[in-house]
Amino acid sequence: MNFSLPDIRAAAVTIMPPQQFSDILSSVPWKQLVIPAGLLYIGLCRALRYRREHGLRKKLGYPDRASLARMTVVDAQQIIKFMTSWEMPLFQFLALEFGLFKTYGVESISRLLLATGNLTDPVRSLKRFEDTGLLIGEFVMNPPTSERAVNGIARMNFLHSKYIKEGTISNADLLYTLSVFILEPPRFARLYDFRPMNDMEYCAYGVFWKSVGDAMGIEYKGYLSHAESGWRDGIEFADDVAAWAKSYEVVAMKPSVICAKPAKALLPMITYWMPWFAKPFATEIAISLLGERVRDAFMLPEPDIAAVALAYSLITVRRFVLRYLTLPRFFEFKRLRDPDPKTGRMTQHVPYGNFPFYIQPTLWNRWGPVAWAIWLYGGKVPGDDPGEYMPQGYLFSDVGPKSRMGQGTDEAEADAKRIKNSGWAGCPF
Repeated sequence: MNFSLPDIRAAAVTIMPPQQFSDILSSVPWKQLVIPAGLLYIGLCRALRYRREHGLRKKLGYPDRASLARMTVVDAQQIIKFMTSWEMPLFQFLALEFGLFKTYGVESISRLLLATGNLTDPVRSLKRFEDTGLLIGEFVMNPPTSERAVNGIARMNFLHSKYIKEGTISNADLLYTLSVFILEPPRFARLYDFRPMNDMEYCAYGVFWKSVGDAMGIEYKGYLSHAESGWRDGIEFADDVAAWAKSYEVVAMKPSVICAKPAKALLPMITYWMPWFAKPFATEIAISLLGERVRDAFMLPEPDIAAVALAYSLITVRRFVLRYLTLPRFFEFKRLRDPDPKTGRMTQHVPYGNFPFYIQPTLWNRWGPVAWAIWLYGGKVPGDDPGEYMPQGYLFSDVGPKSRMGQGTDEAEADAKRIKNSGWAGCPF
């Protein structure tokens, strides 16, 4: 016997007329409806919150510690992209931002930044900050086998090459900078986000950045304790880097007037979007997240106890809400756009810094509600100062200081071929 939709509706009305159903609902105490619904929602959040994490582990096939020894850079990049695009986008970004900030506590690194003026100059520092995030994003967010990932590392190597030849960037400086990209994201996840990273995710950071370090030509022997014998997996490598970085900070990260100057330039970048009356308190909160050793190297005062209490209270509340009361993300968080098929230029959805570098001035970007809020605050929106913010997008030869734009194309191309031929997308152990 076949039933049509009208027949089913008529039968439902016969069994339970709308008025009768409404009367039943109105007769039930609200607590008997809200409490079960709330518990059902919490259960749903709990069930779905960890579903992607477990699903990715099953998909990639890393059930235990022994299996992690065969993790490739291709798999590691997928895991890191999952963390930054789906699982923990805010604090993964802040981990890298504060991680870079942390490296300026080493006097030799700060001395170079001051000499170039790329961080302390009020104009040049804006592009420098954006391009640093941009290059890292190119090889973190794109598959290791892609042209964009390889070209991003090659461009970074070219920009560093001048200072390496001059001896103003040491191997220890490069290794310490590498260490913050390995260690800060897991540390921020453990301390500030809704869950710590599992061993597969922690291993991915060791695998990926070990391979990036190889592509950069960073030397590990003479620095890391297991460099001679080798490492069995990314966890062992990351732990070795952590031990070295901790001892290096004791020697290299001390109170310095040299380090204090970049700190004074960077703190306003972090608190840029705060209203004027909240900036001092927001600065105290930012300082509280730096840690005592970094704070002392920057010669910054100890943060006010009220700022520390508020910062960690908000973090604790956010962690609870995300873990128990929030469904996982429905959409991927994206920063980078695909290249323009005609020009090859690349643009961003969202800038890394506070200014609209490489953002297309679409109707929404220039006239949407966010743009109006930025304009009312006094900020720049996409389409403003096109000569400075390049809304047409970038080529890799554009990334870096203005004095070096257009340079190094041949060198970067040759280096990209070297990186491809090295098999850097495989397992580095």
